[in-house]
Amino acid sequence: MESARIRRHAKIVCTLGPASSSASMIRKLLSAGMDIVRLNLNYGTLEEHAGIIKTVRKLSSELDLQTGVLLDCPGLKKYPDATVENAFKSHLQFAKENDIDFVALSFISNAQQVEAVHRLLESMEYSVPLIVKIEKDGALQDSDRILEMADGIMVARGDLAIQISIEKVPLAQKKLIRSANQCGKPVITATQMLESMVKSPTPTRAEATDIANAVLDGSDALMLSEETSIGKYPVTAVETMVKIAMEAETAFPHLARLRDAHLSSINEVNDATARAACQIADQIGAKVIVAFTAGGTTALRVAKYRPLQPIIAVTPSASVRRKLSVVWGVHAALRPEPGTLEELFAVAEEVAVEMTAIKKGDCLVLTAGVPLMVPGSTNLVKVHVV
Repeated sequence: MESARIRRHAKIVCTLGPASSSASMIRKLLSAGMDIVRLNLNYGTLEEHAGIIKTVRKLSSELDLQTGVLLDCPGLKKYPDATVENAFKSHLQFAKENDIDFVALSFISNAQQVEAVHRLLESMEYSVPLIVKIEKDGALQDSDRILEMADGIMVARGDLAIQISIEKVPLAQKKLIRSANQCGKPVITATQMLESMVKSPTPTRAEATDIANAVLDGSDALMLSEETSIGKYPVTAVETMVKIAMEAETAFPHLARLRDAHLSSINEVNDATARAACQIADQIGAKVIVAFTAGGTTALRVAKYRPLQPIIAVTPSASVRRKLSVVWGVHAALRPEPGTLEELFAVAEEVAVEMTAIKKGDCLVLTAGVPLMVPGSTNLVKVHVV
């Protein structure tokens, strides 16, 4: 029987800290629904963070979860007068040494600064997905170009409210989520989502509504900060967010997203194939979409169209599996590269049966590339009956 984690599309990011850095607490948070661990380098030592990363990796392996690790680098927030290289280099080196899955960049003002980080990474011979925090007015104004340069964005509502005034934040949030959705890049909605639960075991009605609206707007992930890092009820906060998100998703406008898909479709085979997989899955009532992906882009393209069905990404890379932890509706399975189409079809059925409630006679839609597992070659859609 499929788990609640598979049925939930929105992902949950938890900031770890004094209240949640022990192995026993991390295990509880993973079991409660945590998909991504956030480590805020504004606090603690690098040695402490390295120890937490090892614990997360060990427990995720034991529980067979695709848990990602997000390293939040203070950068220009902590060193406002420094160049981009001086502000971020030491923390990016730490990220490289610890095989981090995502790096969040703080206090970015424009796309040129993101480009400068890319040049820095190139000089370090290091590649890592960059999540740009939109928390300055300049970044908000340049958000379209930032989205082109970044691998995803975070709507950091706390500092953004100070920058643009609090009444403008809700519409800014909606615009940023919509733009990220159209680009097919992950967007994390963050800050004070369950702030009352730092001290209280129950949320306010306003907080429940805030989470539901972030889900319905199309957030890939929702983030908890103080609620899990220093709060009294970290596990309850995660469980509460899971419940609210799953209830909101019962009203998610999947069909409207598919009908409006032409507005954000791209004139290329990869995108057309992903869109077709979602349309076919909707029309035939498929139970699941299985996306074979070498680098993760096939699963990203399918998620862009927000299908009702869970998306199972099959990849031979443990790193890619973790990087897909932030993507809406995607649950990754680690499998060797299939050698033939017949083997690919068999693996698709195997993972679908293993991870969901699919049964004999049900349909699944699979998408892949021929030749097999070549990045950027998604060109195959098949309906498969179990």
